[in-house]
Amino acid sequence: MEWFDLPLFPLHTVLFPRQTLALHVFERRYRTMIEWCLMQRVPFGVTLIQSGDEVGDEAVPHRVGTTAWIQEVTQFADGRMSVKVTGRQRFRVLYSAYDGPCLTARVQPLYDVEEPFREIEALVARVRAQFHHYNAARRPQNQTSWHIPRDPARLTWLVAGTLELDIMERQRLLASGRASERLLILSSWLEQALQQTSRSEPGGGRCG
Repeated sequence: MEWFDLPLFPLHTVLFPRQTLALHVFERRYRTMIEWCLMQRVPFGVTLIQSGDEVGDEAVPHRVGTTAWIQEVTQFADGRMSVKVTGRQRFRVLYSAYDGPCLTARVQPLYDVEEPFREIEALVARVRAQFHHYNAARRPQNQTSWHIPRDPARLTWLVAGTLELDIMERQRLLASGRASERLLILSSWLEQALQQTSRSEPGGGRCG
């Protein structure tokens, strides 16, 4: 069984693969963790908190998270850090413990079940079209610069990272092992968002 160890940073947020996240780090234990990751050139894991708080408590994380690779660090005179990370590999926590001030875990990489592209090609095309219309409605001036991937997994992470979803819905998407399942969920959310946009446009509502 493939596994590896890494420190965890439990947060009240979900990090998707390929998504960028800005962190403000002020607790000493997490500043030490960031410094160690930089020195060892390794990632840490971002996990959604299941119970507990980000600060002080020994938070209990959900079992599926994402490795976070550090891209930029700005350190301030008082020790605080501004850290920019990018999500890369999903993982499932096999077990975890507070070995010292930070939570560490043994984790197993989480991969999607392989699905022949021809079986989900129509679904990919639908979500790409919906996402194009969604972006065109939100930012019409930038529509020529968008690149919407055809790869099912990359498409789901791009869309999921853009939509304003409930935190537990984001965790559900992260934990899903099938791109087709995520595409169906996202297609439903995009359809709702497009309907709301249509109703809010001038002339889009009904007259009673």
